[in-house]
Amino acid sequence: MLIPFDRDGITLPVCDELLCLVDDVAQQAPQALANSTAITFNFRDPDYDPQRGGFHPVEIRLVQGLNGWLFDYVTDFSYQGLGQDAELCKELDFNFLDREYFMLGWGALRHQHACEIFSLWQRNFLHYQKMGCFAVTAQSE
Repeated sequence: MLIPFDRDGITLPVCDELLCLVDDVAQQAPQALANSTAITFNFRDPDYDPQRGGFHPVEIRLVQGLNGWLFDYVTDFSYQGLGQDAELCKELDFNFLDREYFMLGWGALRHQHACEIFSLWQRNFLHYQKMGCFAVTAQSE
């Protein structure tokens, strides 16, 4: 693995498959890791829109910690509203470092519920990625 993850600092059940996916994307853009303190991965369905639907955009941000890279957040976005008034909003937001978790329509989630929802979300996301549903980019800070 190119990215040395701080596994002790991961507060939700991130599976090895997701770690490998993020690592694979980083290997395709090794300059993104060079001298950076954070890297943001964007997974976008180019056909997703408020009328036809599609696969939700996902953003995953890692930050450099003392003992390796940590997940900062994982956010799943969806269009909310109708027609031209639809806006892209956070539907699921897993803030690892602050241990704050949010689900649209439910509000703040307890850690136990966040773990369950994250596990379900993660399985679906990885399946969609395998199907080739996303265009993927990485940006460093």
